[in-house]
Amino acid sequence: MHRKTPLLLVGTLGAAVCSSAVFAKPTDQALFDELCRTIRDNYVFPEIGEKLAAHIAERADSGVYEGLSRQDLAAALTRDLQAFTNDRHFSAGALPEGWTPPQESEAEIEEPFDPRVFSPFGVQKVERLAGNIGYLDLRGFHPAEYANDSIISAVRLLQGSSTIILDLRRNGGGDPATVQTLCSYFFDPAEPVHLNSLYFRPTDETREFWTQPEYPDLAMPETPIFVLTSSDTFSGGEECAYNLQTRKRATLVGETTGGGAHPVNGFPVADTIMLRVPVGRAINPVTGTNWEGTGVVPEVAVPADDALDTALEMALERLAASGNPAAEWGLYQHAMQKGGIKVSADMLGAYVGDFTDREIGLEDGSLQYRRKGAPVWRALIPVGDGVFMIDGVEDFRLEFERAGGAIVAVRGVYQQRDSDRSIKVE
Repeated sequence: MHRKTPLLLVGTLGAAVCSSAVFAKPTDQALFDELCRTIRDNYVFPEIGEKLAAHIAERADSGVYEGLSRQDLAAALTRDLQAFTNDRHFSAGALPEGWTPPQESEAEIEEPFDPRVFSPFGVQKVERLAGNIGYLDLRGFHPAEYANDSIISAVRLLQGSSTIILDLRRNGGGDPATVQTLCSYFFDPAEPVHLNSLYFRPTDETREFWTQPEYPDLAMPETPIFVLTSSDTFSGGEECAYNLQTRKRATLVGETTGGGAHPVNGFPVADTIMLRVPVGRAINPVTGTNWEGTGVVPEVAVPADDALDTALEMALERLAASGNPAAEWGLYQHAMQKGGIKVSADMLGAYVGDFTDREIGLEDGSLQYRRKGAPVWRALIPVGDGVFMIDGVEDFRLEFERAGGAIVAVRGVYQQRDSDRSIKVE
């Protein structure tokens, strides 16, 4: 059953419900007394919690919150809580007017949760990119009881990839148990790995998260991994990246992440405000610390929009250097998709001519190709030194041969079968 206030690594939540109700002063006092007590008793750092509670009480006494609607009060509190602590997990939301706590028989029931709304639970895309590179775009870590099947299905689709690119650029976090599920498939199932720990102040307990793949045969402990990050990568998304980085299991490419490492719990205050308090902190077993306030710093720093291209090129180059034939094709295909490489007009002109059963022409600064007798010319895209591909055709390329500096032949290379060679006709 889905709980009302789960201890999850989640992104910042703002005002939850609109309301035009305006507070009278007596109501304000009771609300702020309870709010400050909740902060003092639960914020993960007790000394800061004491100072924060005093700060909020002082601002309340000065009248800055007076006359605000529930929604505006929640927004103002969120700004003040985050400004004082620099903790983006700290937030307040407005409860609906007339809200009452659940009855004792409802204590185990969370607000309605329809799993269909979140389908496929953060798994935005699984794709096979050029050169047999597996790509997973994961937009969040939804509750494990719902999301694990989707995560495992994505892992199945990644099987056989030469390299994996895990895109967390739009991942705002979620359930640490779901982070655990995904990371479990990137390590040797025979040797459990301690991924992360979470300390919770209210219960003074620490929970450890270790790799434990449900289907060990799906584990990919040797497959290289690139993780894409952005400043929007947050909380559980950051944990996933940090888990893999600190274990030297992945190369991170992109931007430094948002910097939120504190799980939260929700506390209804005076039946008016839902206060989401960071009640715990992550403790990485390798570094002994976490990414709170600093973010996770990638090994390869590039703008988020360039991260995928950068990681894909790095992956293909590494694979090609090892003699992987699919990666060689992948590099050329990727170059074509980006519009090709620059070649001077003089250099292009050297390729023009008749070949045994092929013709190469030049029109408007672009090489054109056709089989002799074919009615249509096709544009060629330069993708390497003397290597061209037909625009939009990914499984065929032309490689020109030189002798004494002059073009003497062209070879048609097919991805799934042998090549053929055409001699230049003088």
